[in-house]
Amino acid sequence: MTARRLIVIVLSAAAMVSLAGVAYAYPSELDPSKWDSLPAVNTWSDPDPTTECWVCHGTQAADERSGPHGGYLATTNKCVTCHAVHMAPVDSVLLLPAATVKETCETCHDGTGGTSVYGAIAAQGLTVNAAHRMVGTTNVIPGGDAASGGSLETTFTGSGGNLTCTDCHSPHGSHVVASFTGDRARSSVDTTITSTRILRQRPTGATADVATYGSDWCGQCHAGRLSGSGATGNHPVDSSVSQTQTAPFYYDNVARVTSTLTTTTEMGTMGRNNFGYVMPDPRSGLQDGHYPICQQCHEDARNLGDEVPQQIYPVTEVYSVTATDGAGVSDNPRFQVFPHESQVVRFLIETDDDLCLNCHGQPD
Repeated sequence: MTARRLIVIVLSAAAMVSLAGVAYAYPSELDPSKWDSLPAVNTWSDPDPTTECWVCHGTQAADERSGPHGGYLATTNKCVTCHAVHMAPVDSVLLLPAATVKETCETCHDGTGGTSVYGAIAAQGLTVNAAHRMVGTTNVIPGGDAASGGSLETTFTGSGGNLTCTDCHSPHGSHVVASFTGDRARSSVDTTITSTRILRQRPTGATADVATYGSDWCGQCHAGRLSGSGATGNHPVDSSVSQTQTAPFYYDNVARVTSTLTTTTEMGTMGRNNFGYVMPDPRSGLQDGHYPICQQCHEDARNLGDEVPQQIYPVTEVYSVTATDGAGVSDNPRFQVFPHESQVVRFLIETDDDLCLNCHGQPD
């Protein structure tokens, strides 16, 4: 082996060792010119959030942010973001930088500092009253038994057969649901909302694919909570189980009121507005023949107004997110982390009669 070849091998190995400990994504294959501006090894500095979002959120399409989670080509170098080919810990799986999938996800999606889906509520001094926080510690699905409506014990892909992040999310962005419009603001400059949230079409344990995010997607796990399933009396839900005459509504396609103090409806998304959370009573027009979808009752907590039932009240209806991670105390909704945590029990958007009156009128 020549001395020159030996030097090349040593330098290549050193570069891999350095990169293995750095958690950042690489520029998109759609903008190869950015490669020239990548920082050299060991000279990393935080990107300018106003101009260099591509550094952490490599863009696969004009309205999509998926970073290292998809869009792999021979001209990209995303794999090294999560996989250390020669430097993974001894107890790691799949050459990941941590011992478990959950710990690997939290290398970037850190839930301890109040800057992610887990921890944001507590970081603002508030109480978490509902959470899918049993990640890594449970294999029980509430309402998971379609026959009885009771809980279901199953085997997930996490350590010990417990639930882990990748049971719902596809880390490589493959076989995911269609992009939909969500509420969450990830940064002060990110106005792009449409995303797949890398949600699997078939979460662990599901028996069929669901291509769009809505009741049917939730029912992949919580099968005993859909209308017409099990022996438990459930609130009617618009899903493929109950809706046989026409296609069921889903998150990006529901009948929603068109403006404040009105019962006139139009078809549209629930994301980035509060108009999809009330229903005129009696049901008429576009809402006729359809139940609410799961997310019309279970989503991030928000204020829909109390003046007129089934109508949005002008002062409080406005979807307003001015800061990330709940820092805007008057934002509506203040937190956008569903279905990970909520201030309200059972992930309800509002509590008690305040919730019921969004859709049901006063009795005669």
